[in-house]
Amino acid sequence: MLWLFNFTYPPNTVDAFILNIEPKVFKSTNAAWNTLCLNDPWSVGYVSTLIEHHNFSTKEDWESFYYASGETRSQEINLVSPSYKSLLNNHTLKKTNPDEITRLNKFMKGLNYNYGRTAKQLADKGEILYQFIKISQPEITLEDCIASVRFRVICETWNGIILQERNTIATLKSKFPDINFVKTSGYFDHKYAVDYELFIEEKLQDALQIKPKSYLFDKPYIIKAKNTNEKKNQEYRHIFGCSVFTVISDKYGHIHNPEIIQTLNDLLEKAKNN
Repeated sequence: MLWLFNFTYPPNTVDAFILNIEPKVFKSTNAAWNTLCLNDPWSVGYVSTLIEHHNFSTKEDWESFYYASGETRSQEINLVSPSYKSLLNNHTLKKTNPDEITRLNKFMKGLNYNYGRTAKQLADKGEILYQFIKISQPEITLEDCIASVRFRVICETWNGIILQERNTIATLKSKFPDINFVKTSGYFDHKYAVDYELFIEEKLQDALQIKPKSYLFDKPYIIKAKNTNEKKNQEYRHIFGCSVFTVISDKYGHIHNPEIIQTLNDLLEKAKNN
């Protein structure tokens, strides 16, 4: 399912979430977070879809909605059999036995993919993260890990989509009013690493993924993320015959790889001449 935005986004003036632990400590949990697959939609839901459910006026409204959605999920899961309940509440099943997930029907998968999680369930993920890395990083605390989980799930989703993505699209839309930027669903984004598809006169042209400035660096975990995204982009190109371009920007919508502007200019000219 796609969300079609036919208007120019006004620049967002809402507040960003601020990291309340040392950035170095937060970054040190990144590898374990990915290794355990706690970042997977199986574990946290399609957050990029959930945050598009409402026009949240504050970041606190979004956080409350996510937790309330998690409460609804818990109520729904209480209605299924104990064996299914155990599977659905297994935070690391994506890593330990992903075949179990593929065998579930659409309804069961939806209980994990289409809902948020409670604050306690996020804290439980923090406990899993802590137990995994405390031996190699004895200086880290359980509180650090719980804060890291919350920031990745709640805060980075808000900062990355409501602030960065929308302000970036506002910047691009102001420069390219003839291009229609279509937001993809959480499922589509997770499968193909595509945030927006680009349409000119209702014809799909290419696609964009929007990344923060840190994506410019060549740290090991960023290189790994780039390689994963490139594989997903290759699958998108194979299926849809379109390229996926990367936009590097910040929460204000300022673009840090200006060559993308020329790329989109070329795309527009090509479409007009065809």
